[in-house]
Amino acid sequence: MITPAQQHWQNVMAQRAGRANEGVDHAARTAHEEVLYRLRLAQARLNGVQARSAKAAIKKELLPDFSGWIEGTLEADGGQQDEVIATLMVWAIDCSDLPLALRIGAYVVRHNLIMPDNFSRTAATVLTEEICNPILTQAGTDADADLSAFIEPLDTLREIVTDQDMPDEVRAKLCKACAFARRGLTDADNMALSLKLLREAMHLNPNAGVKREIATLSRALKKADSAAAPEDASAQQAQDESSKSKKTTRKHATRKTTATQKAKRG
Repeated sequence: MITPAQQHWQNVMAQRAGRANEGVDHAARTAHEEVLYRLRLAQARLNGVQARSAKAAIKKELLPDFSGWIEGTLEADGGQQDEVIATLMVWAIDCSDLPLALRIGAYVVRHNLIMPDNFSRTAATVLTEEICNPILTQAGTDADADLSAFIEPLDTLREIVTDQDMPDEVRAKLCKACAFARRGLTDADNMALSLKLLREAMHLNPNAGVKREIATLSRALKKADSAAAPEDASAQQAQDESSKSKKTTRKHATRKTTATQKAKRG
Protein backbone atom coordinates (compact mmCIF):
# COMPACT_ATOMS: atom_id res chain seq x y z
CA MET A 1 0.00 0.00 0.00
CA ILE A 2 1.43 3.37 -0.98
CA THR A 3 1.49 6.35 1.36
CA PRO A 4 -0.67 9.48 1.00
CA ALA A 5 2.47 11.36 -0.06
CA GLN A 6 3.07 8.84 -2.84
CA GLN A 7 -0.56 9.12 -3.93
CA HIS A 8 -0.20 12.90 -4.12
CA TRP A 9 3.02 12.56 -6.12
CA GLN A 10 1.27 10.22 -8.57
CA ASN A 11 -1.60 12.66 -8.89
CA VAL A 12 0.65 15.64 -9.62
CA MET A 13 2.81 13.72 -12.09
CA ALA A 14 -0.22 12.31 -13.90
CA GLN A 15 -1.61 15.82 -14.30
CA ARG A 16 1.72 17.06 -15.62
CA ALA A 17 1.87 14.15 -18.06
CA GLY A 18 -1.65 14.89 -19.22
CA ARG A 19 -0.88 18.55 -19.83
CA ALA A 20 2.49 18.07 -21.52
CA ASN A 21 1.13 18.65 -25.00
CA GLU A 22 4.21 20.50 -26.14
CA GLY A 23 7.72 19.31 -25.46
CA VAL A 24 8.64 16.61 -22.99
CA ASP A 25 8.15 16.72 -19.24
CA HIS A 26 11.01 14.49 -18.12
CA ALA A 27 9.77 14.28 -14.53
CA ALA A 28 6.31 13.21 -15.69
CA ARG A 29 7.79 10.67 -18.07
CA THR A 30 9.91 9.22 -15.29
CA ALA A 31 6.85 9.08 -13.05
CA HIS A 32 4.92 7.20 -15.73
CA GLU A 33 7.77 4.73 -16.08
CA GLU A 34 7.68 4.12 -12.33
CA VAL A 35 3.90 3.60 -12.33
CA LEU A 36 4.22 1.29 -15.33
CA TYR A 37 6.92 -0.66 -13.50
CA ARG A 38 4.59 -0.98 -10.49
CA LEU A 39 1.93 -2.31 -12.87
CA ARG A 40 4.36 -4.86 -14.33
CA LEU A 41 5.17 -6.14 -10.84
CA ALA A 42 1.46 -6.49 -10.11
CA GLN A 43 0.88 -8.34 -13.39
CA ALA A 44 3.72 -10.72 -12.59
CA ARG A 45 2.06 -11.48 -9.27
CA LEU A 46 -1.28 -12.06 -11.01
CA ASN A 47 0.32 -14.42 -13.51
CA GLY A 48 1.08 -16.76 -10.65
CA VAL A 49 -2.61 -17.07 -9.77
CA GLN A 50 -5.16 -19.09 -11.75
CA ALA A 51 -8.47 -18.66 -9.93
CA ARG A 52 -10.45 -15.72 -11.27
CA SER A 53 -11.83 -14.83 -7.84
CA ALA A 54 -8.32 -14.82 -6.36
CA LYS A 55 -7.09 -12.56 -9.17
CA ALA A 56 -9.98 -10.18 -8.51
CA ALA A 57 -9.11 -10.07 -4.80
CA ILE A 58 -5.49 -9.18 -5.62
CA LYS A 59 -6.56 -6.46 -8.04
CA LYS A 60 -8.86 -5.01 -5.39
CA GLU A 61 -5.93 -4.99 -2.97
CA LEU A 62 -3.55 -3.34 -5.45
CA LEU A 63 -5.89 -0.86 -7.15
CA PRO A 64 -5.51 1.82 -4.42
CA ASP A 65 -1.77 1.88 -5.19
CA PHE A 66 -2.67 3.55 -8.49
CA SER A 67 -5.39 5.89 -7.19
CA GLY A 68 -3.22 8.99 -7.45
CA TRP A 69 -2.37 8.23 -11.07
CA ILE A 70 -6.02 7.56 -11.90
CA GLU A 71 -7.32 10.78 -10.36
CA GLY A 72 -4.53 12.90 -11.83
CA THR A 73 -5.08 11.47 -15.29
CA LEU A 74 -8.84 12.02 -15.20
CA GLU A 75 -8.44 15.54 -13.85
CA ALA A 76 -5.91 16.54 -16.52
CA ASP A 77 -8.07 14.94 -19.23
CA GLY A 78 -5.14 15.03 -21.64
CA GLY A 79 -5.99 11.91 -23.60
CA GLN A 80 -2.42 10.65 -24.02
CA GLN A 81 -2.03 6.98 -24.79
CA ASP A 82 -1.48 5.18 -21.49
CA GLU A 83 -1.36 1.44 -20.98
CA VAL A 84 -1.65 1.93 -17.22
CA ILE A 85 -4.98 3.74 -17.22
CA ALA A 86 -6.46 1.38 -19.84
CA THR A 87 -5.46 -1.66 -17.79
CA LEU A 88 -6.80 -0.17 -14.56
CA MET A 89 -10.19 0.30 -16.24
CA VAL A 90 -10.41 -3.47 -16.62
CA TRP A 91 -9.13 -4.05 -13.11
CA ALA A 92 -11.93 -1.89 -11.73
CA ILE A 93 -14.47 -4.00 -13.63
CA ASP A 94 -12.92 -7.20 -12.31
CA CYS A 95 -13.18 -5.80 -8.77
CA SER A 96 -16.87 -4.99 -9.35
CA ASP A 97 -16.10 -1.31 -8.80
CA LEU A 98 -18.38 -0.17 -11.62
CA PRO A 99 -18.46 3.54 -10.67
CA LEU A 100 -14.66 3.71 -10.97
CA ALA A 101 -14.65 1.54 -14.10
CA LEU A 102 -17.15 3.85 -15.78
CA ARG A 103 -15.26 6.99 -14.79
CA ILE A 104 -12.07 5.61 -16.29
CA GLY A 105 -13.99 4.06 -19.18
CA ALA A 106 -15.60 7.36 -20.15
CA TYR A 107 -12.11 8.90 -20.36
CA VAL A 108 -10.56 6.00 -22.26
CA VAL A 109 -13.42 5.77 -24.77
CA ARG A 110 -13.72 9.53 -25.27
CA HIS A 111 -10.03 9.80 -26.15
CA ASN A 112 -10.00 6.60 -28.22
CA LEU A 113 -7.13 5.10 -26.22
CA ILE A 114 -5.78 1.84 -27.57
CA MET A 115 -6.07 -1.16 -25.29
CA PRO A 116 -2.96 -3.22 -24.47
CA ASP A 117 -2.16 -5.96 -26.98
CA ASN A 118 -3.52 -8.77 -24.80
CA PHE A 119 -7.08 -7.44 -25.18
CA SER A 120 -7.26 -7.33 -29.03
CA ARG A 121 -10.49 -5.28 -28.85
CA THR A 122 -11.38 -1.60 -28.82
CA ALA A 123 -11.81 0.14 -25.49
CA ALA A 124 -15.57 0.52 -25.99
CA THR A 125 -15.93 -3.18 -26.79
CA VAL A 126 -13.85 -4.23 -23.79
CA LEU A 127 -15.73 -1.91 -21.44
CA THR A 128 -19.12 -3.12 -22.67
CA GLU A 129 -18.37 -6.82 -22.79
CA GLU A 130 -16.49 -7.04 -19.50
CA ILE A 131 -19.29 -5.27 -17.63
CA CYS A 132 -22.18 -7.08 -19.31
CA ASN A 133 -20.88 -10.66 -19.28
CA PRO A 134 -21.02 -11.20 -15.48
CA ILE A 135 -24.47 -9.57 -15.29
CA LEU A 136 -25.83 -11.79 -18.05
CA THR A 137 -24.29 -14.84 -16.39
CA GLN A 138 -26.00 -13.98 -13.11
CA ALA A 139 -29.30 -13.38 -14.92
CA GLY A 140 -29.04 -16.72 -16.69
CA THR A 141 -28.19 -18.75 -13.60
CA ASP A 142 -30.66 -17.14 -11.19
CA ALA A 143 -34.04 -16.18 -12.64
CA ASP A 144 -35.01 -14.51 -9.35
CA ALA A 145 -31.85 -12.43 -8.96
CA ASP A 146 -32.48 -8.76 -8.24
CA LEU A 147 -30.42 -6.93 -10.85
CA SER A 148 -31.91 -3.48 -10.28
CA ALA A 149 -28.63 -2.20 -8.81
CA PHE A 150 -27.16 -2.46 -12.31
CA ILE A 151 -29.75 -0.19 -13.96
CA GLU A 152 -27.86 3.05 -13.36
CA PRO A 153 -24.37 1.72 -14.27
CA LEU A 154 -25.69 0.08 -17.44
CA ASP A 155 -27.57 3.21 -18.49
CA THR A 156 -24.35 5.19 -17.96
CA LEU A 157 -22.47 2.63 -20.04
CA ARG A 158 -25.01 3.01 -22.86
CA GLU A 159 -24.37 6.76 -22.87
CA ILE A 160 -20.59 6.27 -22.99
CA VAL A 161 -20.60 3.88 -25.94
CA THR A 162 -23.69 5.06 -27.82
CA ASP A 163 -21.70 6.44 -30.79
CA GLN A 164 -18.88 3.91 -30.66
CA ASP A 165 -18.27 1.26 -33.29
CA MET A 166 -18.43 -2.27 -31.90
CA PRO A 167 -19.66 -5.70 -33.01
CA ASP A 168 -23.45 -6.01 -33.15
CA GLU A 169 -23.24 -9.03 -30.87
CA VAL A 170 -21.59 -6.95 -28.15
CA ARG A 171 -24.12 -4.12 -28.37
CA ALA A 172 -26.85 -6.76 -28.23
CA LYS A 173 -25.38 -7.93 -24.91
CA LEU A 174 -25.67 -4.39 -23.57
CA CYS A 175 -29.31 -4.10 -24.65
CA LYS A 176 -30.07 -7.49 -23.12
CA ALA A 177 -28.32 -6.65 -19.85
CA CYS A 178 -30.16 -3.31 -19.58
CA ALA A 179 -33.48 -5.11 -20.09
CA PHE A 180 -32.68 -7.89 -17.62
CA ALA A 181 -31.69 -5.33 -14.97
CA ARG A 182 -35.28 -4.05 -15.14
CA ARG A 183 -37.00 -7.42 -15.05
CA GLY A 184 -38.13 -6.94 -11.46
CA LEU A 185 -39.90 -3.68 -12.30
CA THR A 186 -43.56 -4.10 -13.19
CA ASP A 187 -44.63 -0.57 -14.10
CA ALA A 188 -45.70 -0.07 -17.70
CA ASP A 189 -42.92 2.39 -18.60
CA ASN A 190 -40.09 0.09 -17.51
CA MET A 191 -41.71 -2.96 -19.08
CA ALA A 192 -42.10 -1.07 -22.36
CA LEU A 193 -38.46 0.03 -22.24
CA SER A 194 -37.32 -3.52 -21.47
CA LEU A 195 -39.31 -4.85 -24.41
CA LYS A 196 -37.79 -2.22 -26.69
CA LEU A 197 -34.28 -3.15 -25.52
CA LEU A 198 -34.92 -6.87 -26.00
CA ARG A 199 -36.22 -6.30 -29.51
CA GLU A 200 -33.16 -4.21 -30.30
CA ALA A 201 -30.94 -7.01 -29.00
CA MET A 202 -32.84 -9.46 -31.20
CA HIS A 203 -32.40 -7.18 -34.21
CA LEU A 204 -28.66 -6.84 -33.60
CA ASN A 205 -28.14 -10.53 -32.94
CA PRO A 206 -30.87 -13.05 -33.84
CA ASN A 207 -29.07 -15.51 -31.57
CA ALA A 208 -29.18 -13.21 -28.55
CA GLY A 209 -31.46 -15.67 -26.75
CA VAL A 210 -34.26 -13.25 -25.92
CA LYS A 211 -37.23 -14.69 -27.87
CA ARG A 212 -38.86 -16.18 -24.77
CA GLU A 213 -38.37 -12.96 -22.79
CA ILE A 214 -39.89 -10.90 -25.61
CA ALA A 215 -42.96 -13.16 -25.73
CA THR A 216 -43.38 -13.13 -21.95
CA LEU A 217 -42.99 -9.37 -21.69
CA SER A 218 -45.35 -8.74 -24.61
CA ARG A 219 -48.07 -10.78 -22.89
CA ALA A 220 -47.49 -8.98 -19.60
CA LEU A 221 -47.79 -5.58 -21.28
CA LYS A 222 -51.00 -6.56 -23.08
CA LYS A 223 -52.44 -7.82 -19.80
CA ALA A 224 -51.46 -4.60 -18.07
CA ASP A 225 -53.03 -2.52 -20.85
CA SER A 226 -56.23 -4.58 -20.68
CA ALA A 227 -56.43 -4.12 -16.92
CA ALA A 228 -55.79 -0.41 -17.24
CA ALA A 229 -58.49 0.11 -19.90
CA PRO A 230 -61.55 -0.40 -17.59
CA GLU A 231 -59.92 1.77 -14.95
CA ASP A 232 -59.35 4.52 -17.51
CA ALA A 233 -62.94 4.18 -18.73
CA SER A 234 -64.28 4.37 -15.17
CA ALA A 235 -62.14 7.39 -14.46
CA GLN A 236 -63.36 9.08 -17.64
CA GLN A 237 -66.98 8.27 -16.77
CA ALA A 238 -66.52 9.68 -13.28
CA GLN A 239 -64.97 12.80 -14.75
CA ASP A 240 -67.83 13.19 -17.23
CA GLU A 241 -70.43 12.73 -14.50
CA SER A 242 -68.63 15.23 -12.29
CA SER A 243 -68.53 17.73 -15.13
CA LYS A 244 -72.21 17.15 -15.89
CA SER A 245 -73.08 17.59 -12.22
CA LYS A 246 -71.20 20.88 -12.07
CA LYS A 247 -73.00 22.15 -15.18
CA THR A 248 -76.38 21.18 -13.67
CA THR A 249 -75.50 22.93 -10.42
CA ARG A 250 -74.50 26.07 -12.31
CA LYS A 251 -77.80 26.00 -14.28
CA HIS A 252 -79.83 25.69 -11.07
CA ALA A 253 -77.86 28.52 -9.53
CA THR A 254 -78.41 30.70 -12.58
CA ARG A 255 -82.17 30.03 -12.59
CA LYS A 256 -82.40 30.79 -8.88
CA THR A 257 -80.52 34.05 -9.33
CA THR A 258 -82.74 35.06 -12.24
CA ALA A 259 -85.90 34.28 -10.28
CA THR A 260 -84.64 36.31 -7.34
CA GLN A 261 -83.87 39.29 -9.55
CA LYS A 262 -87.35 39.16 -11.13
CA ALA A 263 -88.96 39.02 -7.71
CA LYS A 264 -87.04 42.10 -6.62
CA ARG A 265 -88.04 44.01 -9.73
CA GLY A 266 -91.68 43.00 -9.21
